[in-house]
Amino acid sequence: MVDVRIDYGAMRASRDAYANMRDVLDGATRAMSNVSGAAVPQDVLRRRLEDLHDSWGGGIDKLARYAEDAGTGLEGILEAFQQLDTELGNSMVPQEGSAS
Repeated sequence: MVDVRIDYGAMRASRDAYANMRDVLDGATRAMSNVSGAAVPQDVLRRRLEDLHDSWGGGIDKLARYAEDAGTGLEGILEAFQQLDTELGNSMVPQEGSAS
């Protein structure tokens, strides 16, 4: 016999963390975009920083999409385990009129 335990609280916490990651990442990107290029007097360095911001923003956006997808996938997994848990629990309840 195999004993399987699922920590639903941990799964929900992970799902919520993935679902909220876009807000956290968007905040970091917003903070970067609020920095004025005028603060850097050297043209080359300013352009490099702007390039970094552009690539950073694109990478952060991809990471946020992956996190959202992971949260959605984890939600499906959580629902499947909960359904299985319910079905297994119901199958172990003696039916009326059956011998136990």
